[in-house]
Amino acid sequence: MHYLFVLLALGALLIVHELGHLVAARLLGVRVPRFTVGFGPPLLSFRLGGTQFVLGAVPLGASANLQGMNPHRSAEEDTSGFGTLGPLKRMAIILAGPLANYAVALGLLFALYSSGTHVVVPLTVGTVVPGSEAARAQLLPGDKLVAVAGKPLERWSDFVTRVADGVGGPLELSVDRHGEPRTVTVRPRADERGAGRIGVSQQYVFREHAPGEAFTQSLVHTGRVASEALSTLGAMVRGPQLAGRAGPGALMRQESSDVASSTASGADALVRALVAASVALAMLTLVPVPGLDGGRVLLLAIEAVSGRRIPPRVETVAQTAGFLFLSIGIVATAGAEIRRALPPTDAPNVSVKASAAAPAVTDAGTSVGAAPLAPDGGTARVAAPPPP
Repeated sequence: MHYLFVLLALGALLIVHELGHLVAARLLGVRVPRFTVGFGPPLLSFRLGGTQFVLGAVPLGASANLQGMNPHRSAEEDTSGFGTLGPLKRMAIILAGPLANYAVALGLLFALYSSGTHVVVPLTVGTVVPGSEAARAQLLPGDKLVAVAGKPLERWSDFVTRVADGVGGPLELSVDRHGEPRTVTVRPRADERGAGRIGVSQQYVFREHAPGEAFTQSLVHTGRVASEALSTLGAMVRGPQLAGRAGPGALMRQESSDVASSTASGADALVRALVAASVALAMLTLVPVPGLDGGRVLLLAIEAVSGRRIPPRVETVAQTAGFLFLSIGIVATAGAEIRRALPPTDAPNVSVKASAAAPAVTDAGTSVGAAPLAPDGGTARVAAPPPP
């Protein structure tokens, strides 16, 4: 189910991304002869404002064909082409795609916070699964997590990571219970994929926000999601194994799980999933690798500083190299996702009861200003508590 949600969400967000390029190009006087949604045989075609809009048989992804975008085909006499603009204007057109994704994320969050939603109580235990390791250690709802193994916690995702990596061994948790410091020891159990779980979820409360506060919360939320997206990109660079555990697939896996399993807050979970994916897409396309928007911006910045045009041959070679690099990254990430989906051959012998007591949880991404990319400390799903 979550893979279908991933495809639909990414398809819609890619359309928004390319529409950003189209609008910016038109505003700066660049012709856009064709805008295509999806691929395959065209099912629908119409002309609007000088642009031919085409809907393909498979409506996934989109592309805006800007006049003069290809440096080998750009003619100097063309006064309405991309190549005739200065580097700063071309940079603005390129940046319009990621900015469109960010603007959509900001708008969705503003609507969500204005209408009322469940917001997280930072680093506070919301539920404890009966019979779980957390229950055995006498953790209680309302306990505020302070540190794990003596290392202070800044956000829930830090706690998630340390629990996931602490399978089988004792893990000392420092908590604050109504102003009184306490220390408990847990032994995270391995789930079906070997990650540690203790059987807790984060605490939420229902709130409605005034417009000013809603906008501020939206800015904070998108900023935190962007920070987590950067951490994900770093994990992807360090290796496919890390990419599988904390990559885009992990993010959308947990978010779409919320959509599928949540009842009272299904709309909230859907909005948060779209926000996380939209911000992640914006950050990914801004990576300064040729073949992505960030790579084009880097080349244009070099051109602006040097005052000289990048030779078409150099640009083509850079874009080709970047495409190969991206292809390798996509294959590595996809491989990690496939291996994750397959049952492990050397997984620890975890009984059905143990798995039930500490199921996989995804409580990230539903917090105010936070969208951790990994499951939480052990609940089965993120289901915000009902309004009081």
